[in-house]
Amino acid sequence: MKNNSTHHTDPLLLRLSEGDESAFREFFHTYSHHVYHVALLMTKSAELAEDMVQEIFLKIWLNRAALPGVENLKGYLFINARNHILNELRKGSHNLQFTTALLNYFSEPADNPEQALLRKESRSVLRQAIAHLPTRQRLIYQLSKEKGLKQDEIAAQLNISKHTVRNSLAQALQNIRHFLERAATGLVLGVCVIEAFL
Repeated sequence: MKNNSTHHTDPLLLRLSEGDESAFREFFHTYSHHVYHVALLMTKSAELAEDMVQEIFLKIWLNRAALPGVENLKGYLFINARNHILNELRKGSHNLQFTTALLNYFSEPADNPEQALLRKESRSVLRQAIAHLPTRQRLIYQLSKEKGLKQDEIAAQLNISKHTVRNSLAQALQNIRHFLERAATGLVLGVCVIEAFL
């Protein structure tokens, strides 16, 4: 007869579930780099990634009583990391600086073949996001981000107010963010998170 209790539970998880702080330190040391790698890939920011790792493991600690029932630890970590990171990305999507950093990432040179592939796929998604913009938003975005024109230069070229340029650019960035968020699970989590947890 199958024992459905904690027969197959990792002893480390049992100690952790009982509030053993040394077990938590060991657990954090063993697995935090996986979560950090995922967070870094998603946020493109070492500082944000470090903060997210702390927050994710704090949540795991606060919910440690559930750990003996975990059969697939890496899957459990993945789900916790994915949910937290995507929630933070959605919050960050309202931050223009965050968006600019994300868009700049797509234009940076790759450090290795894996990053080159990711960036190639990322740029493809970014091009799709731009293509889905309304005509004026797309034109203003391209003049600003691709041609490097300042807002007053765009306003003069298109014979519209600087205020209109600023609003259209903000709306374009918001639309691109939403498009990237919808693509994020398949693009980054699908391509990179699996690698990070192998």
